[in-house]
Amino acid sequence: MESGRLDLDNVEANGIAKETTVVVTYKTLPDDDTNKQSITENNVMGKPNNENEVDDGVHEKMLKDENKISPTKDATEVKFISENGDAKIDIETVKQALSGMGKEELMKFANDPFWVKLRWFLFITFWLLWLAMLAGAIAIVVMAPKCSAPKPKEWWEKSPIVQLDSTETNSHNLKEIQSLLDTLKEQSIDAISLASIIKESTTGGIEDFKDIKSHLGTISDLEDLVKAAKYRDQHIILELDPGHTSTEHLWFKHSVEKKDPFTYYYVWADGKTTSDGRRSPPNNWLSLYGGSAWEWNQQRGQYYLHQFNKSQPDLNYNNPAVITEFAGVLSHWLKLGIDGFRLANTQYLTEDPEYRDEFRSTIPTEADNYDSLVHAYTRDRPENAAVLSKWQETVYNETDNKGLFALQDDIGTDILQVYNEKMKLIDIPQNSQFLTTANSSINATTLHKAISQWLNFTSWPAWDLNGKQNNMRQRMPADIADSLTLMTLLLPGTPILQLNDTLSARDAFATLSKARHSLTFLYGETTLMTVNGSVFVYTRLKSGNPGYLVAYQTAEEPTTVDLSAVPQISEEVSVIAHSPNYVQDSDIIRTKLFSNMVPVSAKSTVVLTFVPKN
Repeated sequence: MESGRLDLDNVEANGIAKETTVVVTYKTLPDDDTNKQSITENNVMGKPNNENEVDDGVHEKMLKDENKISPTKDATEVKFISENGDAKIDIETVKQALSGMGKEELMKFANDPFWVKLRWFLFITFWLLWLAMLAGAIAIVVMAPKCSAPKPKEWWEKSPIVQLDSTETNSHNLKEIQSLLDTLKEQSIDAISLASIIKESTTGGIEDFKDIKSHLGTISDLEDLVKAAKYRDQHIILELDPGHTSTEHLWFKHSVEKKDPFTYYYVWADGKTTSDGRRSPPNNWLSLYGGSAWEWNQQRGQYYLHQFNKSQPDLNYNNPAVITEFAGVLSHWLKLGIDGFRLANTQYLTEDPEYRDEFRSTIPTEADNYDSLVHAYTRDRPENAAVLSKWQETVYNETDNKGLFALQDDIGTDILQVYNEKMKLIDIPQNSQFLTTANSSINATTLHKAISQWLNFTSWPAWDLNGKQNNMRQRMPADIADSLTLMTLLLPGTPILQLNDTLSARDAFATLSKARHSLTFLYGETTLMTVNGSVFVYTRLKSGNPGYLVAYQTAEEPTTVDLSAVPQISEEVSVIAHSPNYVQDSDIIRTKLFSNMVPVSAKSTVVLTFVPKN
């Protein structure tokens, strides 16, 4: 080997493995070494001057061999020592600071009882923790409060209720009514209320609660009508007045004779005797038609109460047996397939059992006029709730809670609170006097106020446009009646209509009646407003569904409304329905409009749909 040069090829031969890590170090020479200058000059960075004569392949080999060095091998330290001008090599083995255990050592620990138990402990603990987390996750899912689905709406909430009277048909019988079912179905009408079909006497009043008028047909004809309706997924409702009967009713005849159990089925009372020996009624109670509400019956020797005509004696609902008797009447019709009832004049069901005189009213009127008294003892008594509750129970029990139990008359908020104190008693309470007395001049402010007040008190009312006596189409022109009908169809609640109301604006009515089945109508929020002082507007909105906007112009002249400030309204809206008297400034009605410029003609209704903004 030449001086200052390491023969790397012989390293392996000398016992040093090629795969060992080589660490090159330098040993500092004494300052007084005479050869210090010579070594420094001849060696640059540890290289002799003749290094450039060595084949460069040596360096490449060193680099390649280094890549083969295992990190687990011992490192070898090579030291260069200069003595008397000669370079010596001092090779030392450097032990690794850390080294792994061999397989045999590992197996000793693997079979050690302590480590075996520790491994089993950790294994079991892991799975127990995993199962605990799984159980916790399931418990969170099961026990966490859920967003409950909205309660499904009933059939009478989805469909308007149409009153059908035999007088509206050509032949005035039930078979003719049956022929109208398909026409009503085309208009998405699934609730039909039969009016005035119960058998009456020639003097007026109910003669038999369980029979129908002979000219209408037979009970079998009614059953056929009910079956035909059910086949079309329609429901038949019956209208009844439970407050009184005819004097020709068998119950009354037995009561006059004091034949039990009918003796006290009616309100009987002894009269008063004046100082001169004359007989007078028991108190000052008045009939709705004026005059005393008491009529003397010579055969029984007592007065009977009649708050309506004297041929219509009041039933005594202070007697539990009479309440049960009428529950049997309801049950009779339910067994024939009737799906519910609208009861009339229920505010007069019970009277003060002590027969106390009523107080004088402050309303200036004639002494015998009904309004001359405050009817605290004969009208809207809290005791009526117990009677209605018994009948509601009968309806719900026999229809699996799917039957309708409603009233035909308006009810005040104070009375409804009493009725609903323990549970909801009336399915679709109504307070529609502003509609049943409305004429063509009804304004937007009146509509806004009345509808808003009633919706604040009950979420799903009935909207009766006609009432029991005041047909809407007799109070106003047909085109305005059509506008009001369409205006009510998308209000939260159930419109009570007559046959002509559904057919006059046939196409628009069918469109809106079908829209009542949408999620927006059934569960959406309602916002009411007045625009331009004369346009009554309301919207129906539900997240993720199309929005509806209904506008009715109450004034005599057309207007253009800016609806861009309506919550969530889009810039563009679409006309989906309108009353027959709705017009725009061109012969063809534009179905796409900008929300800030919507034309509404005089006394007309237009219904828009839009994509709500977030």
